[in-house]
Amino acid sequence: MRNRWVLTCCAAAIVLTSAACSSSADDYTPPEGELVAGTAQVSVNGSDERATDAVQCDTTGYLTTITTGDETSGVTAMVSNQEALTVESVRINNIGGFTGSYTAGVGASETADIAEVSMTGRTYDISGEADGFNTDNPSFRANGTFSIQVSC
Repeated sequence: MRNRWVLTCCAAAIVLTSAACSSSADDYTPPEGELVAGTAQVSVNGSDERATDAVQCDTTGYLTTITTGDETSGVTAMVSNQEALTVESVRINNIGGFTGSYTAGVGASETADIAEVSMTGRTYDISGEADGFNTDNPSFRANGTFSIQVSC
């Protein structure tokens, strides 16, 4: 009998503690410079930022692969933290009428095709320039500037 009473009190304490500590996702506002975990905002060539909650982050060793969107429109970025936080590659698929990619160390000159990454909390800010084409005129090469903010 005594064990049941202790067990009942413990269960009640857990339920009350869980209820007191939880808040709905709608009530949470992240600190400045951060996004809610599992969300992203993507802008290409100054287009309106596209917000999505289709975000996947996979880390293997020092390399994090970030995927947003879906097969028809989205971004895949690879960020390294081996020595310093650096962008290894970005692939843009049909966002803001642009499809293209950035790969570290590949470009017309050493100063061209630079991408940068910074981090605030768990939110990555990735920006740079990609080579590709505009989807309304795919026969001609074009450059696209991108800005990606994503929280893993």
